[in-house]
Amino acid sequence: MSTPQTSAQSVATLRSWFDVAPDAMIAVDQEGRIVAANAQAERLFGYESGGMHGLPLEALVPEPVRHAHAMHRRAYTDQPRVRPMGIGYELAGVKRDGGQFPVEIGLSPIPTAEGVITVASVRDISETRRVRQALVRARRDTSVVQVGRLALESTDYEAAIRRIPEMVRSALDAQAVAILSTDWQRSDLHTRAATGLSAGTAEALASALGGGQFIRRFFLTRELAAIIWEDMKSEEFAPVRTTLEEMGFRDVALVPLFGRHEPMGLLAALASRPGVFDRDEVMFLQSIANLLAAAVHRNRTEAQLAHAQKLEALGQLTGGIAHDFNNLLTVISGNLQLLEAELPDPEHQEVIDSALRAVDRGADLTRRLLAFARRQSLQPRAVVPQPLLQELGHMLTRTLGEAIQIEVDCPADVPDVYADANELDTALINLALNARDAMPRGGSLTISAREVVLDSADNPWKVSPGRYVRFAIGDTGTGMSPEVRAHVLEPFFSTKGPGKGSGLGLSMVYGFVSQSGGGMTIESRLGYGTQVALVLPVAALDARKGAEKRATRGGRSEGQETILVVEDQAEVRGIAVRFLRALGYQVLAAASAREALERLLAQPHVDLLFSDVVLGSGMDGVELAHEARRVRPQLAVLLTSGYPGPAERLREQKAEEHFELLRKPYRREDLANAIRRVLDLA
Repeated sequence: MSTPQTSAQSVATLRSWFDVAPDAMIAVDQEGRIVAANAQAERLFGYESGGMHGLPLEALVPEPVRHAHAMHRRAYTDQPRVRPMGIGYELAGVKRDGGQFPVEIGLSPIPTAEGVITVASVRDISETRRVRQALVRARRDTSVVQVGRLALESTDYEAAIRRIPEMVRSALDAQAVAILSTDWQRSDLHTRAATGLSAGTAEALASALGGGQFIRRFFLTRELAAIIWEDMKSEEFAPVRTTLEEMGFRDVALVPLFGRHEPMGLLAALASRPGVFDRDEVMFLQSIANLLAAAVHRNRTEAQLAHAQKLEALGQLTGGIAHDFNNLLTVISGNLQLLEAELPDPEHQEVIDSALRAVDRGADLTRRLLAFARRQSLQPRAVVPQPLLQELGHMLTRTLGEAIQIEVDCPADVPDVYADANELDTALINLALNARDAMPRGGSLTISAREVVLDSADNPWKVSPGRYVRFAIGDTGTGMSPEVRAHVLEPFFSTKGPGKGSGLGLSMVYGFVSQSGGGMTIESRLGYGTQVALVLPVAALDARKGAEKRATRGGRSEGQETILVVEDQAEVRGIAVRFLRALGYQVLAAASAREALERLLAQPHVDLLFSDVVLGSGMDGVELAHEARRVRPQLAVLLTSGYPGPAERLREQKAEEHFELLRKPYRREDLANAIRRVLDLA
C-alpha cells in the first residue's frame, strides 16, 4: 500500500503539470490558503508571478459573499469530492484591481499526509455568458413579438389571453405565470388566465395579493414599476410571502398592467427556487404587461364602440317606430273620445275608459322608448338637488317598507343641476325601484349627490370637461354578473319574471342622461350590490332663473276662428278635424305642406295653422310654419308630433320664432287648451 505524499511533495507535483494545463489552476490547503497557482491563473486574476502564493482563497471572490464562500469551502473540505467543470454554481471572481468577472469552477481533492489539498480549475465565462445572454434576449424578443401579434391581432381575444401566460412561462425559468385583475369580476382579465396554477391556487394567489387594493396601493400610490422577492422583506408583505412559500414558491416578479388612470391588473411570474428573476426578466415582463394592457384597452374600446353602435341603431329604429305608433294611438284615442261623446250610458263609458287607459299606457311605453333613444322632448331648467332628494327619500321610505334602510346624502352647497326636473325624478325613482328588487330580503339604499369637476374628456362617464353634479344610487343587493351587466342598458332586457318589469327602466335612464349632456356608469359585483352613478351638467347662472312654463289660461276652450289642419295621415287628420269642429271652429284640411300654402294664399281669413311636424316628402311642419309666417306674419302656429327629433330644432329657434308643440297622442281637452292658448297669445 502506497504512502500519501506530503503536502510539499504534492504541491511540487502540481506545479510540474500546472504549467501545461489550459485552464487557470489554483491549489488550496485546508486552511484556505493558496499554495500553488499557474501562470494562467495569475494572468486571469491580474497578479505578478508568485503573487498569489499564500493569499486566502476568499481574496479572489467579492467581499459580500466571502463569509458564505468560506463556509462552503470548509464544508467541502470536510467531505471532499470531485466536482466537474460546468455543473457547479457560477461565481464572480475578483481581480487584483477590484474588477469582477464571471467564472465557472471545477474541483478535485488531493489527499496528502497533512490533509486534503483542493485543486480548482477556473474558467472565465464572460464571453460565454454574453453569448448566452444574447441568445436569451433574442429568444425573449421573439416571445415579445409573438405575444404582441397574438394580443393585438387575434380575432379571439379570450383565447389570446388564455395562451399568453404559457408563452411567458416558457420564455422564463418560471413555474407559473398569472394575469390578475383589480376587478375579479371582469371577464376580459381574470385569474383564470394562468398557467402552472390550479384554479384554487390562482384564487389563493389573488386573495394573498388582496385583490385590487394591493395593486392600487403599491403600484399607484407608491409609483412602483415592479415588485420582486427581495422587495418583500418588510412586514406589510409578510402575509404574501407566507402564502407564496406555502404554495412552494421562493421567487416572484409582479409587474402592473397600467390603465389610463390607475393599474387595472398585474402580471405575476413565480418560481420554486430563489434568484430567478433579475432586471432582465423584469424588463421582459414589463414589455409583455404593456402589450397586455394595450390589448385590454383595445378590447374594451371595441366592446364600447359595438355597444354604442348597437344602442344607436336601436335608437334610430325606436324613433321611427314611435312616430307611427303615436299616430296609431292618436287615431285610436280620438275615435274612443268621439264614441265617448256619442255613447253617454255608464256601461259604454266604462269600456271606453278602459280602452283610453290602455292608450295612455301605450303612450307611456312609447315615451320610455323615446327616452332610451334620446329623442324625447325635454324641458331642462335649474333644479336644486337637496330638496329633490329629500322629497324622494321621504317618498321612498313610505314606499319601499321598513326592510330597506334609506340614506340620503346631499349637502346644501351642491350646485343646481340643469335637467328636466320630472325626468330626473323619474330616473332616480326607477333606479331606486331596481335597487329594491335586487334586495328581496332587505338591505341598504344610499342616494347621494356631489359636485364633480372633470378636467378632461378621459373620464368614466365619457363627457366633456366641466362642472357636473354626480348622483349615486347604491344598494347592498344581489348585484349583477358581467354577462347581465353587458346587456342591462338594452331595451326590454330584464332579469325579472314575466309581468314584473318592462325592461325599459335602465335604458330610459341612460337615454335621459345622455340626452341631457351627462353620462352614466354602473358598477356591480355578483353578491356585493350595485352602484349607478349619473353625472348631469351644473346649471349656468342665467339658467337658474329658469323660464317658467307658461300656465294654461283658464276660461273658454271653444271658438269660432278658422284653423288649417295639416296632416299627411288621413285618419289622424280626420280625428283632428272632427275634434276642432266639435269645439266650434271653422276647419280647413291639407295633406301636405304644399297644399297648405296654397290654402293659406287662397284663404286669407285662416287664424291658426295646426300642423304635424313630420309630413312625409317635401317640407316638414317646422319649415312650413316658417314659410307660413313669412306669408302671414301674424298667423298663430301650433305644431304636433309623435316623433320628437324636430323638437330639438324647436328649442334652437330664437325666442320670437318659437312654436308651441303638442305631443301625440293627445286628448281632445289637450288640443282645445293648446289651440285656445296659442290663439289668445297671437
